[in-house]
Amino acid sequence: MGVEYKTHLGSVIRDLPVLPVAAAGHLSLNTPVGSCVDHFGRVWLADTSHNRLLVMDAELETILMVFGSTGSGDRQFNMPFRLLPHPEKRYIYVTDIGNHRVHILSYDENTITPISTFGDTSNIDLKGPNGIVYYRGQLCVADEFYEGPDGVSRLAVFRDDGEYLYDIHQITGYKTPVELLWPQGLSVDRQGRIYIANTGFNTVVRCDWQGNGVAFSSTGKPYIDGLELARDVAIIQGRVLIPGGKSNAISVYSQNGVSQGALAGYFSPIQITEFPQENTFLVTEPILASLQLHKANLRRVQHGRDIYPDVLAQVGDERDSKGQLHFATSAAGDITPERRSASTAQSPTMMPWFSQEQVGHLKQQQEKFLKLTEIPGMPTWLNMGLNWQMEWMQRWQRSWLSLFMPSSNSVEDESLWVVDAGNYQLQSTDNLKSNSLRSASMPLLPGSLGVTSLTPLNPLPGQFDPDIPLLVVSNFLSGIVTIYQYHPFYKELIPYTVFGSLGHFPWQLNKPQGLAIDPVSRDIFIADSGNNRIARWRLNRLGIVGLVDTFGTLGDGDDQFHTPSDIAVSDDGLCYISDQFNHRIQVTDLQGRPVRRFGQPGYGTDDDHFLLPTSVEFEQGYLFVSDLVNRAVKVFDRNDQCVSAFAAFGADSSKGQLWMPYLMHVRNRRIYLPDCALNRVNVYHFDAGDHA
Repeated sequence: MGVEYKTHLGSVIRDLPVLPVAAAGHLSLNTPVGSCVDHFGRVWLADTSHNRLLVMDAELETILMVFGSTGSGDRQFNMPFRLLPHPEKRYIYVTDIGNHRVHILSYDENTITPISTFGDTSNIDLKGPNGIVYYRGQLCVADEFYEGPDGVSRLAVFRDDGEYLYDIHQITGYKTPVELLWPQGLSVDRQGRIYIANTGFNTVVRCDWQGNGVAFSSTGKPYIDGLELARDVAIIQGRVLIPGGKSNAISVYSQNGVSQGALAGYFSPIQITEFPQENTFLVTEPILASLQLHKANLRRVQHGRDIYPDVLAQVGDERDSKGQLHFATSAAGDITPERRSASTAQSPTMMPWFSQEQVGHLKQQQEKFLKLTEIPGMPTWLNMGLNWQMEWMQRWQRSWLSLFMPSSNSVEDESLWVVDAGNYQLQSTDNLKSNSLRSASMPLLPGSLGVTSLTPLNPLPGQFDPDIPLLVVSNFLSGIVTIYQYHPFYKELIPYTVFGSLGHFPWQLNKPQGLAIDPVSRDIFIADSGNNRIARWRLNRLGIVGLVDTFGTLGDGDDQFHTPSDIAVSDDGLCYISDQFNHRIQVTDLQGRPVRRFGQPGYGTDDDHFLLPTSVEFEQGYLFVSDLVNRAVKVFDRNDQCVSAFAAFGADSSKGQLWMPYLMHVRNRRIYLPDCALNRVNVYHFDAGDHA
C-alpha cells in the first residue's frame, strides 16, 4: 500500500550548442532564482529547476559557461538557489537547497572548479539553505525549513571556508524576541547589519551577527512590517529593496525604515543584484523564466512615488516549445473525444483566400513585433506589456492557422488536460510520455488557474457533442469562469459560456482557484479564495449558469475560512475544503453546514500536520491532500486517518520531487500534480492494498 511516483509530463529543454553561444534563441530557463556578478564582471545565474549555473557576459548577450547537473555530487545540484561572490577571492557560494548544503566554487576566465560543500553534516544538518551573505570573513545562511521549538526557523553562521560557528534562533533585544519563520533572502549593508526576508511573517528583520535586533529609527522596531510579501531583500544605492512588498512591484525603504515608494512594472520578482554600472541592477523573474538588467535612480523614489525602471537587457526564451509547460496550475482527466479517421477536409469558406502569402505576412508581423520587444531602455511596464502581447499574438496566430488550415492528422483520444497558464492555453495528451502534451485550446485569459470536467445531465443548446465533457476554467485575476467545449472540426476547445465577475457580491468572485463538480447534481463548486468562501453555481438545461448559494466568511471558526484554495465533493454529499491559511481540512455538507474538521499546523509528511494545504481530491473513499510547505501528497480514509503519503522536496524529475505543487487531480487512483515552479505535472499512483 502506498503512493508511488511514476513519471512526469512536460518537456525539458536544457541542451545548449557549443559554447560560447548567443543567449537569444538558445536559452530556455526554468524558474531562475539567484544571480551575482563575479570579479570579471560576468553575470552568473542559478537556473534553479534545471539544476545548473549559467555564466554570461555583462551585456547578457552570450552564454560563456554552464556548470552542473541533477544529483548530489560535487558538480551537481538539487535546486541551486542563491549565489554569492566572495569579495576578495574568486569564489562563488551556491545554496543547494534540495541537497541541504552550500557549495564553494572557484573560477577563472575559462573554468569552474568545485572546492567543497558544507552544511549537510549531522552536527549542522541544514534543512533548507536559502539566502546567504558575507561580512568580514563570515557567512550567514538562512535555513528556511529548519524546525526549532514551536516550528521556528534559524540563521546559521559559518567561516568563509564553511566551518560552522553558531546558530541564531531568534532576534533579541526588542520588547519580545522576534521569531524567524521561513526566512528566504538575506542582505547586508556597509555596517555589516543583516537584513532578513522573514517570509512566513511577511516582514524584513534587521539584526547584527549575534542576533541582536537593530531597530529602524522611524519605528523603534527591528523589522519592517505591513508588507504583502517578503521573499528577498537587497541593499542597493543605500535603500532597502523588498521584492513583492507591494503587489507587482519592488518596495523601496530608507535605511531608517521609512517607505519611499516602489519600483513598478514587475510580475513576481525575487532576487535583486547590484550591477557595476551606475544605477543598474539585475532582477530575476522566476515565473516569467527570465533574468533582466534594469536601470533606475533610486533617489527618485521618495514621498510615496512609484517609478518604472528601464529594461536594458533580458535573457530567457519563451517556454512554448512542443510539450513544454510554463506555470502549470491544474489538470482534468478523462476528456475523451471520439477518435476520428484522418481527414484532409478544409473549411470551404476560409481556405480559398487564406494563402501562403498571407501566412508569410503573419510571420513578418511577428518578427517585427519581436524586434520591438528587444529595444534597450524600455520601461518595465511597456516591456512586460509587449512581451505578454507577443505571446498572445503567437497563440492567436497558431489558433487562426488551425482554423483556416485544420490539421490532416486524426484526433487523438485525449485523456488529460492541463492548464498551461504561462502560455495562456490548455494542453492535452493521451499518454504519459513527458513530451506528449500539445496545445488544445484557443488562447486563455491571463490568470487562468483551475480546471475541472463537467458532463451535464442533459444535452445543452449549441453543444457540439454531448458525449464529450465540458471543461470549466477559473480565472484568478478576472474572477471570470469560462466553460469550454471541444470543437470537432477545429480540434480545439472553444468557449461555450462564461459567468462571474471580479468583486465581493454573492454573484461575484475574487481570486477563484480550485473547482469541483457535484457528481449527483452536477453543480459547480468554486473555492472563492479572495472572498474566503465557497460558491455554488448551476448550469441549467438551457445552457445558462446561475448562482445557487455561497457559504463561509473570513475566520478560523467552524463555518469560516482563511483563503480556501480547493474543494472536492464526494458521492455521499460531503464537501472537503482545503482551508489553506488555517492549515486544516474542513468538511461540510452541500449547503455549507459544518460536519467536522481536521488537521493542525506543523511540519509532517505522513500525518495530519499541514502547512498551507493547497489542494484536495476525493475518489473511491479516499481523500487526497497536497500539503504545500511539507511538499507531500497525503491520503486519508473516511475516518480522517492518514493511510499513505509521498513527500520529496527538490527538482529531480526522476524522483517525483516537488517545489510549488498546485491543484491536484486524481482519477482511478492515478494522481496528477502540476508543479508551477518545476513546470511539469508529476504522476503518482496510489495502491490501497488491503484497504481497497
